[in-house]
Amino acid sequence: MKQELQRMVNKKSFHITILLSIVFIMLVILGFVVLRYSVEGETNMPFIISKISIISSATGKSEKIDNNMHFDIDQNNDIYLYIEKNTEHEGIEAIESVTIDNIKMSKENEKGTLHIYKPNNENTDTIFSNLENLETNTLEYTVAENSDMKNLKITNQGGLLVFRLANQNIAQYDLEYQVASEGTNYNDLLKKAEVVQEDLKVHLEFDLTIRLQSLKSFKGTISLELPLENVIEQGTASEEITDMDKFVFKRIKE
Repeated sequence: MKQELQRMVNKKSFHITILLSIVFIMLVILGFVVLRYSVEGETNMPFIISKISIISSATGKSEKIDNNMHFDIDQNNDIYLYIEKNTEHEGIEAIESVTIDNIKMSKENEKGTLHIYKPNNENTDTIFSNLENLETNTLEYTVAENSDMKNLKITNQGGLLVFRLANQNIAQYDLEYQVASEGTNYNDLLKKAEVVQEDLKVHLEFDLTIRLQSLKSFKGTISLELPLENVIEQGTASEEITDMDKFVFKRIKE
């Protein structure tokens, strides 16, 4: 028996079988690693999106027509993304820039038109204005000594990214001019114009890329369902998203 075992071990086919078995096991392990990475992405990035804040609201552009005040109603969604240092990451890293691009917007209802706006850095009274010259499809935040969201500046250790998705001319509403002159509550415009949630639903998707001074880059896709559900009844609704596990970031080469 011992001699038979020795002869089998000495055979070339035996060694090939063992080698192929080892290769197969390594490929299986590699496959599991690749699959896990494709699902979970980077689990210990130097910088993370700690939370996303959303403010959904309504506003209107008014115009006097005869004895009425005519309103073209916009539904706005202001999005705030907070980038912070990952306290669980060891080592020193610094941000070079952060880009939001590949923005995709879709909706089933044909009412209104969708636009992305960057902050208005010329108006000290407001963060956003739905102006044509502020419309964009890419936002790049560069590093400065101090964060300045209106001028797309963050520090090398993080900061706040902001932009607006506006669903413009979603509805029209006419109010007697005398009544309107006594004061108009813009929070009531969507409800008064009999807008329903199905009229407003938008799927927003965009890529966010964090580039580091060490030449490492991480990209993730973020998708949001807008607006928040209470915007019609309340006129303004807000929510903070703190569960970031559903947003997968991966190391990329550029």
